[in-house]
Amino acid sequence: MAIKFATVYGIPLYVDYSWFIIFVLIVWTVGFDLMPASYPHLSTLEYLSIGLASALLLFVSILVHELAHSIVAERSGIKIGRITLFLFGGVSEMEAQPGTADLELKVAAAGPLTSILIAIVCSGGWLFSETARAPILVQAPLQYTALVNAIVAGFNLIPAFPMDGGRIFRAFLWRWNRNLIRSTRIASMVGRIFSYLIIVGGVIVLFFSLFEGLWLILIGWFISTGASAEMNQLIIQRDLAQLRARDIMTRNVDAVNPDISLEELSVKFHEQRHNGFPVMAGDEIVGCVTMADLRRVKREQWSALKVGDIMTPKEKLVTVEENDSAQRVLALMNSNRIGRIFVLGSADGSSGSQSNKRLVGIITRSDVIRTIQMQESSGAHTAADLESAHVIPVERGMLFEVESPSGGDWRASFNPAEISLVSQRVENTPDGGEVKRFTFQGLQKGRFYITLVKSGDSEAGKKSSATDESSLRYTIIVS
Repeated sequence: MAIKFATVYGIPLYVDYSWFIIFVLIVWTVGFDLMPASYPHLSTLEYLSIGLASALLLFVSILVHELAHSIVAERSGIKIGRITLFLFGGVSEMEAQPGTADLELKVAAAGPLTSILIAIVCSGGWLFSETARAPILVQAPLQYTALVNAIVAGFNLIPAFPMDGGRIFRAFLWRWNRNLIRSTRIASMVGRIFSYLIIVGGVIVLFFSLFEGLWLILIGWFISTGASAEMNQLIIQRDLAQLRARDIMTRNVDAVNPDISLEELSVKFHEQRHNGFPVMAGDEIVGCVTMADLRRVKREQWSALKVGDIMTPKEKLVTVEENDSAQRVLALMNSNRIGRIFVLGSADGSSGSQSNKRLVGIITRSDVIRTIQMQESSGAHTAADLESAHVIPVERGMLFEVESPSGGDWRASFNPAEISLVSQRVENTPDGGEVKRFTFQGLQKGRFYITLVKSGDSEAGKKSSATDESSLRYTIIVS
């Protein structure tokens, strides 16, 4: 559970209830454990005030750290669903992965660099306040904030995916092998190794300090589960990359009328075994009613109230259009914490204004899960695809490069309706050979192929495999 407390740069800001646990621990630890050693002989109220001020400054620091990630992402075209502060810090929920290694690097590095900047500013403020003999209530929180931001920056730069350092590490891997899946797999493995080391360290520390030991164990567990979750999320996004809302939605939608009683609604829930219904007035959707809405009403009121009295109105529903990507559907479900999304479109399939759109389908989490399972079972992406350096995932319009083997004069064979050749150049290799680099741009979404063929082997691209000495085939997945 999380509470929304503000919106900055168009990004909703939430605080999870678990954050209040760490907030209280920081107030107590800083105010009554750390500060008495540095600033003795203060009153209980003064120590409490220092603890509160330090915890609030840490809260602001982590928020600014996450905003740095989010603003860089937003300015690069990646939508941020929300920022949530919780027990282990904060998380920015991006609706899509960065499309290039350079963008991944910029987004990941923004947070630690911001923490370093905060540490420098607070250090300067602390030294100035000490020189100016400012009150301890000013000096102590600045000193703590400078120290903790330096620690946060250093810890985040550890190459333990999915922490910032792990994402930076993945960006460099991605630059090197041009394969996001392989890079993520390696970064996740390294992240899990670091998490196990942190857990072992936490077990050792337990013998000396129960709190610090448990905290390290929890952090290690968080990194380990986060690495696995990020890998799974990337695979899910890969499986949904080529699909639209219309491809995964349920078209035959069971609906209810806003004028039926809650007694009748209860019968429909029982008969049709749904957890929710769209509420339709004629052919227009006016809201949504769920089992949870019904349960909030006392049983004796069911006969007196109608569906229209308890439904969520249309204005508050999350909707998509038929041509929206399946990836966006899943991102909206996750960011809004909902289990169903309504798909709008024109009944005749023509384009029209939003006001003319009608309900054409519904997508539930079950629909998404079923689609992913079908993609996996159908072999939409084989194990060889995942590990092959010759598979290049890109976004439509993005520039990407392919490289020929060393030696010989190579040309590229491809469909110009799918992929555009932007440039080509010859570069020397360290061993004295030459390779040719081709720069392309994906023109449309789909799965396409580029075959590099040695001059004089005109049929090689048609007959040879990707491992043939006279040809090399790249699989381009454009999303």
